Amino acid sequence: MAAFLSSNTESVTNHDTPLCEVIGYYRLSKLAKRSESESIANQRKLVREYVARHKDMVLVGEEYDDGYTGTNYDRPGFCAVLEAVKSGRANCVIVKDLSRLGREYIETGRYLEMTFPAMGVRFISINDDIDSTQSSASDDLIIPIKNIMNEDYCRGLSKKLRAQFRVQRSKGEFLGAFACYGYFKSPEDKHQLVIDEYAAEIVKAIFNLKVKGYSQQAIAQYLNAEGVLPPSQYKRQQGLNYKSGFQKAGSCEWTSMTVRKILENPVYIGTLVQGKRGTPNYKVKQMRTRKESEWVIAEQNHEAIISEHLFQMVQRMLNRDTRTSPLEKTVQPLAGILYCGDCHRAMCRRSVKRGNNTFYYYVCSTYKRDHSCSSHSFSQEKLEAAVLHAVRQQIAMVVELDELLSAVGASDLMAAKTRRLDVMLAEKEKELEDYQAFRMKLLEALHDEMIDKEEYDQMRRKYTGLIETAKQSIEGIQEKRNLLVLEMSGSRAWAKEFARHRNVQELTREMIVSLIDKIHIYEDKRIVIDFNFRNEIAYHQELLQQIKKEVG
Repeated sequence: MAAFLSSNTESVTNHDTPLCEVIGYYRLSKLAKRSESESIANQRKLVREYVARHKDMVLVGEEYDDGYTGTNYDRPGFCAVLEAVKSGRANCVIVKDLSRLGREYIETGRYLEMTFPAMGVRFISINDDIDSTQSSASDDLIIPIKNIMNEDYCRGLSKKLRAQFRVQRSKGEFLGAFACYGYFKSPEDKHQLVIDEYAAEIVKAIFNLKVKGYSQQAIAQYLNAEGVLPPSQYKRQQGLNYKSGFQKAGSCEWTSMTVRKILENPVYIGTLVQGKRGTPNYKVKQMRTRKESEWVIAEQNHEAIISEHLFQMVQRMLNRDTRTSPLEKTVQPLAGILYCGDCHRAMCRRSVKRGNNTFYYYVCSTYKRDHSCSSHSFSQEKLEAAVLHAVRQQIAMVVELDELLSAVGASDLMAAKTRRLDVMLAEKEKELEDYQAFRMKLLEALHDEMIDKEEYDQMRRKYTGLIETAKQSIEGIQEKRNLLVLEMSGSRAWAKEFARHRNVQELTREMIVSLIDKIHIYEDKRIVIDFNFRNEIAYHQELLQQIKKEVG
């Protein structure tokens, strides 16, 4: 951005001993409209004409910053100006107006009142009619006021931009510089994400490998072995000037962190999450992570690459996955699922060698740590056989339940559900009326001196809480009732999930995470399995019994 002039430049005068060696400085903001009056060319023309009119000046250099905000003084061109005056190449700085030097009141004032005077540098702002060698008492007032006005402009612009960005994000408009791996920005609308077919297939493969039990590291190794370019390299191959703060210097491979970031990103189910990081205000440039309540989330915003069911299954796996053994690429089927039935801590897998054979078993982690609980030792082989048997029984029961519900018919099922909710709603509404009536009577009891003020306040708080709880229950029941119109007999996702595994022959990581929440192991060898969807199953079992009673 430097432009130091030679001695035969037109702006250089023929004085043998020029009194003032000038360096011109020009700046244009990234957000500024490219009008002629604000352009770098116009600023340069203005400064050169000014120097030409003053015989005691010679223009020795020019610096500019195009696309830099005035609140940031770490600008290449401005730093070059400071270097020029420090080295003695120039002793005068000329700008079009004060806002070109900067728009931050305190920092601009520091340069004008301390830095430049201490360096013996003359400062001139042409349009503001400011010359540090001819300063007057009025300048001491005018310059701070102008600086404050310039900073106020930045403050107002920052507020407007933040508000505009929030509105755009709430509408689901993508504001990032680069689309997430698997997508690219639409050529017709840069704020809309469209699927990149090649990268989308890689994303699908990553999720499918995860549900099969592969660790993030194993997935990364597989992709590297297949010669798949990592996201950063792939984007650069597409001609994008992409840089990642997570990438190690010289690294051009998939890593476990890259894989995990993809697995955790809801963008792949069509949900756009923006505003997770930002600056506190226009003065602080360092990005910070915002509270989750400040994120802007737009669901069903663009075409999904994977199903929500697959995404949620993977999230459960990520929350429960433990480390893999050194010689294994996949997580053990029951890892992160087993808990001690007494102390409720996780069970851990151990091994013991007997001759040439290795046997695996699970023990309570509390026992392993300090023996404050019993061992709860259980053979892995016997445990997996017992769990497989229980899973088969649960699948058979759920499939039969689904068939019975289908046989009842959608209309009868809907009617039974509606009647059940109507009964619950009537009970809660009566409960709410009773609480409200009792709270009203409390005031009468206080006036009649049947209770004192302390008792009144205590009982009023109690019944106010009960009223709020009843209202929330009523809202929940009404919401369930409204959703019934959308429910059809074939929409029982929980039943489909169990039916998908009806021919299971062995335990797999994907099946375990899909069907089981927790497994509790007791010291007496009892096994208690908490299946997923147990509330939905219990609800429909009760509903079926109700229908049978009404029909019978």
